[in-house]
Order: sequence, then structure tokens, then C-alpha cells
Amino acid sequence: MARTTFSGPVVSESGFISEITNTSTGSSTYEASVIDVTMTGAGGVGGRSRFQLNADAALGSFSNALKAQVEYGTAGKTTGLGSAFVAEMTLSAGTDAGTYAPLEIELNAPTGADTGTLTSFIHISTQGDDVGTVDDNVRLFNLAGVTAGTGHIFQTGNTAPATVGGTLKCRVAGTDYYVILYTGEATTT
Repeated sequence: MARTTFSGPVVSESGFISEITNTSTGSSTYEASVIDVTMTGAGGVGGRSRFQLNADAALGSFSNALKAQVEYGTAGKTTGLGSAFVAEMTLSAGTDAGTYAPLEIELNAPTGADTGTLTSFIHISTQGDDVGTVDDNVRLFNLAGVTAGTGHIFQTGNTAPATVGGTLKCRVAGTDYYVILYTGEATTT
């Protein structure tokens, strides 16, 4: 593979950027690359960049079409919110119809598909020598920016509805559990 070093802190592997170093400080946002697509044709679809991995062989212990990774060194940290992947969407007055979600997860199963040893819509794991710190201090998720109230996405109360409408199957620490879904929201007595 040919390696070309450009002037400045950019390294290219066969025409693709493989390493960029930024040593700037301050509060300005640094973006190594920006792909800005503007779609103006009514009825257009897509508007995305695609990362596709095609596998027609038994691969090894992992495979990914796209990986976002952040590594914090000994002195590294983010004083606000640090994440390895951000899915962000801004709604407008024009989004009065349709379905919107910052993250869409699709698990396609064409005819004859199998589900392997353990298949799930989301796989969440922790690893490393200090997983006990994660066990003791991490939440499964953080829903911020909402207020509790009747009919809201979040409702508090000390009385659960009497009617169970269903369950969701999930696996925690190797055991399947079922999260109860009520047909109404909690209320305060």
C-alpha cells in the first residue's frame, strides 16, 4: 500500500486519509472532515454517506461497517459530554408529517436468515480491568431535557396501572428478563 504524506498533519493511505493530528486549543470546534449534502428536489431520498462491509466468508471475532472510537489518555477528558458517536437531528416547522428519529436501527432478515447464537437490536457491553467501576457508577441510559407530566414521555407516580399490556425481552448478564409494559401511565395517589 502506498503511503503519501501531505504537507501538514495529514497522512494518506492509498488516497484515503488515515491520520490527522490537531494540536489547536480553545473552544472552537475542530472537524477533520465535513460532508455537507443539500437536497432541494422534492421527493428525493437518501442524502447520506454509506459505509458498507460485504462479507461472504466466515469472518473472525468481529466485523463492523463503521466504527467510532474515542480514547482518553491519562490526562485526557471532556469537560462536557464525550461520546464516540453522535446522532443528531434538528426538527423544524416543516416536520409536521412523517416519522423522525435521530437513530434508526434496522435488523434485516431476508428469507432463510438465521439469528446466530445471540441476536439483538442493540448490543451493549463493557470490558476492561475496571468494569466494577462501570457496574457501580454507570446508568444504562440518560434521558435529559424532559419534564415529568401526564401524557409526557416521562411520568412519575407511585401507582402503576393495573393492566399489563405486554413485555419486552432483554438479556442482562447472560440471563433473559422481561420488562413489563403497562397500558397506561403511572399516577400519583
